[in-house]
Amino acid sequence: MKRTLFCLLLSIPLLVFGQRRTDNSLNSEWTFATDPVKVGEQEHWNDTSFASGNFDKVKVPHCFSTDARYFFYTGTAWYFKQFEAATPGDDHVFLKFDAVFYKSKIWLNGVLVGTHEGGYTPFEFDVTTLLKSKNTLALEVDNSWDTTTIPGAKTNVPYSGANQRQLYPWINYGGITRPVHLITRPAAYISNSKIIATPDLKKGDASISIKAFIRNSGTAAFTQAVSAGIYRNGVKSSIRFKPQSVKVEPGGVTSVELTGTMPASEVSLWHPDAPALYSAAITCGRDTIETSFGIRKVEVSGTQLLLNGEPIKMGGCNRPLDYPGYGSMDPEEVLEKDLTLIKSGGMELSRINHYPVAEGLLDWADKHGLLIIEEAGNWQMTGKQMSDSGMRDKFRSQMREMMERDWNHPCVIAYSVGNEFQSQTEEGKAWVRDMSSYVRSLDNSRLLTFASMILSHSSIKKPEDEASQYVDFVSANIYGNHLKILQHIHELYPSKPVYVSEFGIRTDAVKSEEERIAYLKKAMQDFRQCDFLVGASVWTFNDYLSRFPGTNANGYRPWGLIEPDRSLRRMYTAWQEEFAPATIELVNKTAGHASIRITARKDFPSYTLKGYQLKYNGAYMPVKTLHPGESVLLDIALAGGAADIALIKPGGFTIIQKTLK
Repeated sequence: MKRTLFCLLLSIPLLVFGQRRTDNSLNSEWTFATDPVKVGEQEHWNDTSFASGNFDKVKVPHCFSTDARYFFYTGTAWYFKQFEAATPGDDHVFLKFDAVFYKSKIWLNGVLVGTHEGGYTPFEFDVTTLLKSKNTLALEVDNSWDTTTIPGAKTNVPYSGANQRQLYPWINYGGITRPVHLITRPAAYISNSKIIATPDLKKGDASISIKAFIRNSGTAAFTQAVSAGIYRNGVKSSIRFKPQSVKVEPGGVTSVELTGTMPASEVSLWHPDAPALYSAAITCGRDTIETSFGIRKVEVSGTQLLLNGEPIKMGGCNRPLDYPGYGSMDPEEVLEKDLTLIKSGGMELSRINHYPVAEGLLDWADKHGLLIIEEAGNWQMTGKQMSDSGMRDKFRSQMREMMERDWNHPCVIAYSVGNEFQSQTEEGKAWVRDMSSYVRSLDNSRLLTFASMILSHSSIKKPEDEASQYVDFVSANIYGNHLKILQHIHELYPSKPVYVSEFGIRTDAVKSEEERIAYLKKAMQDFRQCDFLVGASVWTFNDYLSRFPGTNANGYRPWGLIEPDRSLRRMYTAWQEEFAPATIELVNKTAGHASIRITARKDFPSYTLKGYQLKYNGAYMPVKTLHPGESVLLDIALAGGAADIALIKPGGFTIIQKTLK
């Protein structure tokens, strides 16, 4: 089987710099009140006069679950914001939330603007007709859950106990957890864009398609030309797009496609070790948006995962959104710290989370080179839930909102339609079949998968017994018996790559960190015997708070390579060495000199090393390009008979550190 991913790739979707657009932040100080008995609507808390009451002050983005005043509060809460705004004239003004967990109801100046369900994806409303010079914004937020929410509780099933099925294993961090914007746009504007950049790996050029979605919020039909230009490092590309005329009726949305070919001399392929980014400026009438993208090709061929025609095998991690004091907010300083550790730890191909991550994470991954499998929603849904039309609609909505935000990021190479549900049932198989079809109808430029926990079962004897028959590559969560289970999966699906979406062991499941390291090194030995294995995501990068059964008394589930405060466990250092794409060994040592061998791993992880450097005693030595299995001998000077050496990836990330004595 060979499925080509038409390497789409934009990276910073809808970060706009249009001629008439403005993006004003509504972050910072808001007022806040909990509403545990849900009297807010009955008592008209949404009225403008109520917002000026004597409430607590908070700073948005805000997670009330981590605020010491409301720690772990579950239920309804209210946010209020008073702000001034200029008259928009002929333009339209939109109120945008990057994420609110979980259900939200929004009023502006006492009038209901709209509602939203789903805690990790953006949504917006046109508030032009409601806006005044002085405004009051009221938000009702509910972070409670039940069997109809995503994520949520399970319906009654025999395989899950009453104490487990009522909970999901991460905290329902409530609040306005991501930024809020007041955006001014022309009445007819570019609502979204999708760039598909497909390189010809033989000729070296790249075909680029820009699909612009034009929305008309005005009262009259709109006809205008759509044009675009491509830039790299501020220099305009010679590629030319023929402007296309578009007519949009009032209240309508129309898409238009611009196509062109970028010459080989201007093409730099996006790769984790060379994350080249371009910028596209798209204009329609008075509106212009600017977004960055990368050119790369991802495909599966038999049991191989290919990036730009090269087979790759990489380590990865799962990173629950959980940081002391921030909960799920993921501010820039947390992302920088965590993602630098992830990149330096060789965790470069990750099923990163069970739900949509902050866009800042994807921006960082685009810029510095991480490969991401995105997942939305379905955590251990039951057959009853997966066959329910309402639950299906909610999942499609969350998936669509995630995809439309993220489908231009070069780091995103695959979508996952769920995790650990009963994929051997008819409901589970229908879910994967139908949701994969839905996802491909929105974006067929990426691979499809889901994380199975069923493939280890002896009852799965043929491909048709389980939903992995419908995916481009098989993902499996495996805890123990790694080699046996992987061989069984390969027997079931001999023509598909396999990805381990979870593996690991808790710190409290062993007597010492050394025992834990030994357990995971044994897993890596098993992985290296499987040529069909293309990646493995350790569970987890960090410890995370939970109320799920089996959680420690301190509130944490201690699966992490690092502590909650990001202190490194010895496991992280061991894992950094295991996930490094190369090994370093001392071949010979004489007075004042040492000969070392750097070898690009051939088994796992495995990919071509280009642009790497050896650092020793403060000096740097370039390492020639090494294909998997190739080695190079280097002679280095020793200071005082010793040397601190490190292998440095492009971008300055240290992946191996040793001391030669």
